[in-house]
Amino acid sequence: MKKIYNDSVDLLSDESFVSYHNGNANKEEIHFWDTWIAENPDKLDLVADARKMLDTLKIHITETEYQVEKDKLFATLGSEAPTKIRRLTTRWRWIAAASILLIGAFSFHQFSHKDTPQRTEAVNKVSAEKWLSVMAHNGKMVKVNLTDGSQITLMGGSTLKYPKHFRNDTMYVLLHGDARFNIAKKPDRTFAVKTDNTLITVLGTQFLVEQADTKNTRVSLFSGKVRLTNHLNNKQAFLLPGQQGYVTNQEIHLDKFAPTQINNFAEGILHFQNASFAEVARKMEQYYGVHISLSKPNARWRYTGHFEKLPVETALAAICFSKELSSKKIATDTYVLY
Repeated sequence: MKKIYNDSVDLLSDESFVSYHNGNANKEEIHFWDTWIAENPDKLDLVADARKMLDTLKIHITETEYQVEKDKLFATLGSEAPTKIRRLTTRWRWIAAASILLIGAFSFHQFSHKDTPQRTEAVNKVSAEKWLSVMAHNGKMVKVNLTDGSQITLMGGSTLKYPKHFRNDTMYVLLHGDARFNIAKKPDRTFAVKTDNTLITVLGTQFLVEQADTKNTRVSLFSGKVRLTNHLNNKQAFLLPGQQGYVTNQEIHLDKFAPTQINNFAEGILHFQNASFAEVARKMEQYYGVHISLSKPNARWRYTGHFEKLPVETALAAICFSKELSSKKIATDTYVLY
């Protein structure tokens, strides 16, 4: 399967996309195209155009005729195109698209009088999928209620993207930042969350996702069961309630946690366990909407503490007391520790 698709012709000339559209793709192809479409909402118009062409082709000729012509097309491409280069040249891509459209045009001329309600319905089903984007500013939380009853609490500085209309068998969302998920239990449906380096596959469950940066994701599971997949090496691990999974660029590490040792912004709880200053500063900015810095950066700086519904000044005082520091407010939302 190709990784770069710049126009609908690219999609039409990829046999795996044709199989995916027709519903006879294998599991690997389905996973690839589900993920690619979710990650590339700007390409939805191209996907819709390609699907419309394929649907028109299927409408005007029988399934057997369609399969025969498709096999001829890809057999021709395979025999004359270079075998070691997966991506077709511009010339071959246009030949593929033109062949498909010519088949459709010829069949339309032969069968245009057979305009049935089924044909009309099939054409009307093709539409560009719309994606919604929700952002929670630092110091704020946003609750997102999905159509199936699932609820996502988005933490400050985080962004969630999801389709306006979900498929019946799959719900797929993109997360950049931190969020807590309460997913409605539906045995016949898969719910998936993609971060920068992790794919989290869910049945019915409650879990928390935290991203320190694009290379590190932490998932804490409260109930149910989730599967973690590392994007870079496809390593997988299953989480059970009370477990955390740390996904880095190389590995997935599992550990246990107690409910009191977890961040719960919705309840006003911040928890730090041997946290670096960068992690403390990020969480303080997310929850309180303030920026804090160290006058003398220290790579070995670590902090352990637990706050419950504390004002920002009290939380800063607790940090300073533990680290023998003082704090100074230098702007409306900016503090320096020295």
